[in-house]
Amino acid sequence: MPEKDRNGGILAVIVLYKTAPVESAAFQTLSSAIACLKEQRPGIHILLYDNAPDGKIQDMLPPGVHYKGASRNDGLAGAYNFALGQAQQDGCDWMLTLDQDTRLPADFLLRLQPIVARLHAVESVAAIVPHLEQAGRQLSPVRIRPWGVQYLSRESSGFVRGEIHALNSASLFRVSALKQIGGFDPYFWLDYQDAYVFRKFHQCGRRIYVTEDIRVEHDLSLLSKSGGMGAGRFRNFLQAESAFSDLYRGRISRAFLTLRLMARLLLQRKKAVDPAIRGLTLEALRRRIFHSREQRIREWRKEMERRAADAARGVESAEFSGMRPSISVCMAAYNGEQYIIPQLQSILSQLSDEDEVIVVDDASRDHTCEKVRSLKDVRVRLIQHEANQGISRTFEDAIRAASGRILFLSDQDDLWDPRKVSMMMEAFKSNPEVTLIATDNALIDENGALISSSYFTGRGGFQAGLWANLVRSRFGGCTMAFRAEVIGDFLPLPHAYAVLHDLWIGVRNSLAGHKALYIPESLVLSRRHSATATGRKPLSLRTRLRNRVHLLLALMEFRIRRTAYRIW
Repeated sequence: MPEKDRNGGILAVIVLYKTAPVESAAFQTLSSAIACLKEQRPGIHILLYDNAPDGKIQDMLPPGVHYKGASRNDGLAGAYNFALGQAQQDGCDWMLTLDQDTRLPADFLLRLQPIVARLHAVESVAAIVPHLEQAGRQLSPVRIRPWGVQYLSRESSGFVRGEIHALNSASLFRVSALKQIGGFDPYFWLDYQDAYVFRKFHQCGRRIYVTEDIRVEHDLSLLSKSGGMGAGRFRNFLQAESAFSDLYRGRISRAFLTLRLMARLLLQRKKAVDPAIRGLTLEALRRRIFHSREQRIREWRKEMERRAADAARGVESAEFSGMRPSISVCMAAYNGEQYIIPQLQSILSQLSDEDEVIVVDDASRDHTCEKVRSLKDVRVRLIQHEANQGISRTFEDAIRAASGRILFLSDQDDLWDPRKVSMMMEAFKSNPEVTLIATDNALIDENGALISSSYFTGRGGFQAGLWANLVRSRFGGCTMAFRAEVIGDFLPLPHAYAVLHDLWIGVRNSLAGHKALYIPESLVLSRRHSATATGRKPLSLRTRLRNRVHLLLALMEFRIRRTAYRIW
């Protein structure tokens, strides 16, 4: 796979429907914003995606503008997934999504450009979003709260605490972050697509940056609840609203949705709204009262599968197309020149061209970085710390930089069994409810001689959960892999406490209500030598007690902080 030009380029995609490019406010204002850049213009590509099956170009398009006519209307999901594939092909790091009626200010790109330059290296940032308004009314962004949403004030900017959602239009997405969540969900093909994407970003521990003093005027057709919207469109909106609540919101939020449907129905009757619209609202309310959550989800999925049987195209989307999810191997390195090359070779031989290895070097004093560079493999990304920060921060930086759907943890001095990746990925595929998988591992000495064929046999076997791990840690980082969707449940790692990263990730996975799976096969050869960071000798009773107290304190602090963010 040729190395892509990582130039921070932007692909701007405008989704059209029964509108000529010259009539699109988004295309007109984007062209003006690009013209304002003059010689400062970065690499900006424009894609016009026409969702009208009979759409035709009615105007000669300027250079650098590409047109794609859809063979069928796959909504925003189909358009954005096609654009995402195009962005990856063109080597663009960012994708700007625009509805056809959005009006950008003339200085939009001039203001956005320095923000992108500043945040480009902060790989945990998934999206940069402006403030969207319609006729003075705030539309986006919002903070998610248990009972609904809270609109951010116009003065809000930067990294705002809590789970932040925004409308897709005028949002600038990092391409690698979209790849990590599998692109845009074809089930939410039109409505609630943006809510799905930002929810997934939150689950993956990604951050949203709210721009300073950038206002964008957006025409939201749903603002009037049903005005200007036919019964078919309103039915899809109600289905998406219910499905998103059932899939991604808690009991309090789901109860408030039922109350909102009641209030919406009363308001529609008071305003004498079209009886067809009122009937759809009543039917949605009945489903929420008389159907179980599982039944509603099942019915929605069945209907969406009929409608969007082939919608997931144009981008790797493992969840919907059946392709193997992309992999990121996260490795912490420090003075590892002696063993790191054999370890990387044992890993890379099992990866595809779409996978990656993130090596974070913690200010090594030997030739570790030179050894990594000597491989000259484009799948290996090297990040260097200027000063030593410790193993916990090093692994956290590797996890935040990853773009894979499945993340493997790796030590610098082990060797992977040739079956490791295939067996663990098959286990993820066969157990979609499982979010974390651990395996057994064998122990070898510095020369590769076998010390023990099983690490966990001598530790009473593997067990997940907090209480089992308070007595003795049952997790080994070098054997673990997890889905990207659980990253937000354990980051940040507890740097102020003596808690190992693998124990923290495993325990937090269980406390968040997720499932773990153990494979009783030694798929890692863990090397024990004089410079090994952990496991060289048993810890004293005093140290073990201190570590468990630190674990409990870190869990309490994490819980308090998360609760405060939700209430904020």
